[in-house]
Amino acid sequence: MEDLKEKLHKDIETFHFRWESKTHFIISLKFSFGSSLTFDTHYHNTKSDIIATGNLTELSSEKTKISLETKSRYWLLFLLFLPVIMLILHFSLNLGIPIPFYFVFPVFFIILITILKREDKRLIKNFESYLKSTV
Repeated sequence: MEDLKEKLHKDIETFHFRWESKTHFIISLKFSFGSSLTFDTHYHNTKSDIIATGNLTELSSEKTKISLETKSRYWLLFLLFLPVIMLILHFSLNLGIPIPFYFVFPVFFIILITILKREDKRLIKNFESYLKSTV
């Protein structure tokens, strides 16, 4: 496990790495097109909103288990409340909102979820390829 920790202390080009404790760490993309430009949410010890937390568990003197977990994004569900509110206002006040306009938010939601999942996969792929190249 100490050998693995030494490899992770180096400056890594494709992702940002930060130790939180002796066995817990955070990795994030150094640049995320969607989150860095759109949301500008830089959490403590990260470079972008695309974050995975990891834990090291020593199985034996030569084997270490690494478990990664990506950050959940429940805040995206709030994007789906706007069409529901618009629909309620449309039926109660007869505002004359065109029906196709209700589909803009769910389509935007699906596109955003797809982009974020792709960037999560890119972060994990970068981490795995870095570990394979250093072994």
